[in-house]
Amino acid sequence: MSDVQVTLSSPLARFAADERNFTVHSGTMDEVLAQIHARHPQLRKRLVDGSGKVLPFVSIYLGEDNIRDLPADGLTVPPRSSVLIMSAVAGG
Repeated sequence: MSDVQVTLSSPLARFAADERNFTVHSGTMDEVLAQIHARHPQLRKRLVDGSGKVLPFVSIYLGEDNIRDLPADGLTVPPRSSVLIMSAVAGG
C-alpha cells in the first residue's frame, strides 16, 4: 500500500468540502502537498505562499514530527504514514 493518511484540522476542512480525512500517494512532502492542492485547490493559499513555502501559522506533522524540525530538502513521506495539517486559530 502506498497511501498516506491526511488529516485536516476543522478550520482547514471547511476549505476542503469538510473532508477532514483522505488519502494521497506517498512521495516527497512537495509531492504530497501537490496532491492535496489538486484535490482541494482552495487549500493552497491557506497552506503555502507563492513560492510554495509553508506559511508560518500552519503546522504540518509527519507522524509525530513537525516538518519544520526535519530536513527540508527532499523530505520523504513513506507509505502508510500520516500527515496532520493544522492552522493557528486566533481568538481568546
